[in-house]
Amino acid sequence: MEPVHLSSPSRYTLYHFSDRFYIEPIASKGYVDSPAVGTNLEIDRFSSELKLKQSTAPISVDSSKIQPIDGLVGIIQLVSGPYLIVISKSTSVGTLNGADIYRVIRTELIPFRTSEAHLSENERHANQIFVEMLETVLKCDAFYYSHRMDISHSFQWLSENATPNFHQQPLFQRIDRNFVWNTRLCVLFTSAQLSSFAIPLIHGFVGIRKCVVNDRPFKLALISRRSVQRAGVRFHTRGLDREGNCANFVETEQIVQFDTKSGKNQRHLASFVQIRASIPLFWAQRTNLRWQPDPSHLPKNEQIAAYRAHLNALFNRYGKDANGNPRKIFIVNLINQYGREHILGKLFHSVVDSVKFDNVRFEHFDFHRHCSSLNWDRLSELHERLAPEVNNFGFFLTKLERKSGGKNSDGLLEGSSEVGERKYQNGLFRTNCMDCLDRTNVVQALLAMESLRLQLQSIGILPQNVKNFDAWPGFVYTFKNLWADNGDDCSKQYAGTAALKTDYTRIGRRTFGGALQDAHNSLMRYFKNNWSDGYRQDAINLFLGNYVVNRYNLPAGLDHSPVAFDLNGFAIVFSVITFAMTILCLLVSENPFIALFWLALSVLVLSFIWLHGEDFSDRPRLVVSGN
Repeated sequence: MEPVHLSSPSRYTLYHFSDRFYIEPIASKGYVDSPAVGTNLEIDRFSSELKLKQSTAPISVDSSKIQPIDGLVGIIQLVSGPYLIVISKSTSVGTLNGADIYRVIRTELIPFRTSEAHLSENERHANQIFVEMLETVLKCDAFYYSHRMDISHSFQWLSENATPNFHQQPLFQRIDRNFVWNTRLCVLFTSAQLSSFAIPLIHGFVGIRKCVVNDRPFKLALISRRSVQRAGVRFHTRGLDREGNCANFVETEQIVQFDTKSGKNQRHLASFVQIRASIPLFWAQRTNLRWQPDPSHLPKNEQIAAYRAHLNALFNRYGKDANGNPRKIFIVNLINQYGREHILGKLFHSVVDSVKFDNVRFEHFDFHRHCSSLNWDRLSELHERLAPEVNNFGFFLTKLERKSGGKNSDGLLEGSSEVGERKYQNGLFRTNCMDCLDRTNVVQALLAMESLRLQLQSIGILPQNVKNFDAWPGFVYTFKNLWADNGDDCSKQYAGTAALKTDYTRIGRRTFGGALQDAHNSLMRYFKNNWSDGYRQDAINLFLGNYVVNRYNLPAGLDHSPVAFDLNGFAIVFSVITFAMTILCLLVSENPFIALFWLALSVLVLSFIWLHGEDFSDRPRLVVSGN
């Protein structure tokens, strides 16, 4: 059978039969070639076999449930059997280079088995928890996809690495698997015949804004791609692993699309890539009910090999410059030079000094010390130190020109070719603080603004003598809010709340309202990190396939309840009782010694909980291979 390549349709119809599913592509906006519309996917609900069926007649709907869907996330095995995960609702976040990009709004998990009668009570309970874990991951409003554009790769990577046949392959066969979160869910879809039914999902942020600077309209886009390697939540995934994979690794690409108004139908595409990632050492912070747990780390001699592996992985990922040398890496470290962060900072600096790379630079900027007492103008010092490197590293730039005719209906320059010489970004900023969230996002926005100025000058939007965007406050507002939205989403994914310090990112200064919002977010982080993040970590490991469900070997304590039938659960319940009795006695008892007794007992129990904080914090329960 010859491979059937479908241009991924924008919508499907899902037919539910008692013994099988049918998934039928719906032609929309020319996304599907006419012959391919009659090619349906059949999924056997008993054997899980997938087949392509050429439909010559309409599907009988007399005994089926009909459901419109936007796409397939994949298939996952749970306790009761396989589940089909579908996108039931999505929304467009904008169009970039002619391709619509969508954010997943709602998904649905559909069991292959129509009954759970074959399960025991314990198995049904475990199955429901696994379903809820998957729903927790899928409800995060941070999954994005495109039917026509590979958003898992940067524009520069596609320009440098795409072969003539690359774009002829089905989308799922040309993705960057480091940034696609449903790869393991789609193992059954990855053959050439089936892969067009699978939609690659990236996890992170996509924002597209229409802007005007100097009376020139253009699009500004931001794409943040969160890596599947060492993925997880704040205090349960820190540092790196033996292969050099870092926690909270996010590649952020800022893109400019500028269409000229001349008769040549030219389009300029420019991009600037940065990364954020955890401090590349073996270190950890175990939740223990403290506001900020003390970090721990391995000795320096055990750090060298993994740190070197991390940098080599970056060199391999981001390629070589025109001279054949690995592109430069500029490490910007923003952690404190005092307190608990100082220990890691000192070790980090020592490891960097011990592992010499000619193309690696290191800059330590104590963000909190320099910007203390709301002195955010001190960031100009960091800008002055980094701006020359932004200029030296450059950015990716290409110009497309359609030789005849015009654009198609959605703006894609079909039949276009590159004209002029391409520019490439030949260096990369790697920024980190402790969480790689709040401080990191502020500095990344600072670097992105400087690069954007250079890009707009290069494509003729800005005069060469312009040093800033003060003359266009409307654009500055749009830019800052785009980056603040990015920071909020990245923070929610890792720490459970929106980012801190976003008032500076949004309006350029600290405010009292922003400080109050930071206090609220910090408090919410404390509770989530201590009492729900173990569950979130398990959910991520389940979704990514790091943990595989085995019906005959189910882990205990899956519900992550803080009040269990053990000593810890008794201590929590007893602490509530003693505290309540203290308040009650203060209000109604005439004997103060009774209130003092209950107060002393309450303090004793709370002290026990505080001293054994690690035992009372939520921990992941799913055993992941290699951990």
